[in-house]
Amino acid sequence: MKMMRWGFGVLLLLMFTATFTVSFAADKINNSDVAEAVSTAETSTDDFSYSPKGRRDPFKPLVDKKEKIVKSVNKRPEKIKGPLEKFELSQFRLMAIMIVKGAPRAMVKAPDGRSYTVKVNDYIGMNGGQVKNIQTKTVTIDKSGMRVETSPDRIVVEEQGIDLLSGQVAKENRYIVM
Repeated sequence: MKMMRWGFGVLLLLMFTATFTVSFAADKINNSDVAEAVSTAETSTDDFSYSPKGRRDPFKPLVDKKEKIVKSVNKRPEKIKGPLEKFELSQFRLMAIMIVKGAPRAMVKAPDGRSYTVKVNDYIGMNGGQVKNIQTKTVTIDKSGMRVETSPDRIVVEEQGIDLLSGQVAKENRYIVM
């Protein structure tokens, strides 16, 4: 208990000494000294100027991994791309599905009003999508005699993109439906 009182007294003494010293120092400073210090500070800042010309941005990474990944994802050159690769995948509509010589084909309507026929492994969409499967509706009857529809009519398109969190190439299945 005695130690706490002694410590508290020392703390009060230190606080009093600090305020006395500050007030004593404030009395010694003249207004002319303050004005002189400010004027010298203003003249010294004019001597230096920074020019970022010819220097790299310090916040930009030295090696941009995403640029390399984007180039590897979009493998197809622009001159090879067909009319189906001019539009976003979500803009296409499935019109019909047909079986030609045992291979499924689908007719899609593009936003420009034209209809195109696609088959498995055709490229479609702006993000390098490739048709992986053309699924037709299957109807079955269960034990109770009810009609059960599975696998709706759709085109399965696999697109490659970049995962924003990891920065790696990610494959995603998207669908074109009626």
